[in-house]
Amino acid sequence: MVHKWWKSYTNWFVKYSNFKAVNNKKGLEYFRDKLFISILLLTFFIGGIAYFPSGYVAITRGELFVLYIDTLAILALVAIVFINKIGFNTKKTIFSYTLFILSFGLLLHLGFKGNGSILLYTTTSLITLYKGRKEGLNWVIVTVVLYLILLAGYYFNLFYFPFYDDYDFDVLAVVTVNNVLFNFILVFSISFLIKQLHNALVKENKLQKELVIKHNKAVLARQKAESSDKLKSAFLANISHEIGTPMYGILGSADFLKELHKNNKESQEYLQLIEENGNKLLSIIEDIVNISKVESGLMTLNNSTFNINSVINNTFNSVTAMAKEKGIQIINNNLISSNEALVHTDKEKLTTVLKHLINNAIKYTEQGTITLKCYYKNFNTIEFSIKDTGIGIPKDKFNAIFKAFYQVDTDQKNALHGAGIGLAIAKAYTEMLGGKMSLENNQENGATFKFTINAQV
Repeated sequence: MVHKWWKSYTNWFVKYSNFKAVNNKKGLEYFRDKLFISILLLTFFIGGIAYFPSGYVAITRGELFVLYIDTLAILALVAIVFINKIGFNTKKTIFSYTLFILSFGLLLHLGFKGNGSILLYTTTSLITLYKGRKEGLNWVIVTVVLYLILLAGYYFNLFYFPFYDDYDFDVLAVVTVNNVLFNFILVFSISFLIKQLHNALVKENKLQKELVIKHNKAVLARQKAESSDKLKSAFLANISHEIGTPMYGILGSADFLKELHKNNKESQEYLQLIEENGNKLLSIIEDIVNISKVESGLMTLNNSTFNINSVINNTFNSVTAMAKEKGIQIINNNLISSNEALVHTDKEKLTTVLKHLINNAIKYTEQGTITLKCYYKNFNTIEFSIKDTGIGIPKDKFNAIFKAFYQVDTDQKNALHGAGIGLAIAKAYTEMLGGKMSLENNQENGATFKFTINAQV
């Protein structure tokens, strides 16, 4: 509450005094000017409160000099605060002289037992704060000169002050020397503190600017990346459409020609080749578009409730013919019972993962078996494994094979078939379905891919 009140108080003065409009300083000088405003207002506020009780005490004790000098100090503060025609630097000078005259006046009248010496420390400290070390040292030198005059007056009986009666000359000399030394210590300590504080603020400001620049660059990079992703997705979707449309026309024409030349064996072989490669091309385009959507965050889930055993069996049946062509035995070891077969997840993505992994196993297996196994790992997690007896995968490539467009062994002729996107899509879809994918080499030969999904998303 006090902090808010003080902030509004200082803001009022800054606006009232037109400080921002007339002050063109930067860095430490501007900081000192802002500090002076706080010191001035705080002194005015506290001094105004203290004036009345101190004035009352001065009157009751017959100390009219104290009343007069306090009144002059308060009037000077009022003029500094409320008269805008006085320049800002002039206000600083008047404020400095006011404090110094008040402190030394009280010292001469009340001696070192009064508030004069304490106020003198405060004056040199405040001047050092808002005007710097050089100005603070100048006022300490003025204090030294005045102290020397007091000591000379005492020693040579040139003039008399009541507090002379409280000290021997030696004691008075020691007290004044100690006061001067303490003032010097205050000036150097405060100036060092201000300098370190300023350096810290400059460094912080520099870091803040660097952070802002880095943040702006990061935002710009993100915007460019988002824009690039959108353009890439739009481009790939357009390419998919532009290539897919004529390809469907080609496949449709091939199908028509197959019917037209159904008795021509050679024509059937060529048309079959066109059909197979056309379907492969469409599949590759679809995979490229899908991996682009995954990487740009545009791929979404389309969950539904379905019988997972039907999906497994349909997927298994769709790849059986391909396996038989290569002489590979494919085994469906589905351990999911019919009463736990209903799941709620993305049917299309699960089918895609299974097809990619089984097709990948068939592609890299020349002979032997491929085993599909699926079972409930716990009440909500289904685990699948596809084990093959193929060429296997080097252990140092386990992470790399899940990167888009990466192929493990390009020296293998079979490795050249495909775009290297299937495993990347399979892994991404698995994670979207709430599961994980892993890979391990078999003890004999080949590899085993395992992945899990959440049965109820």
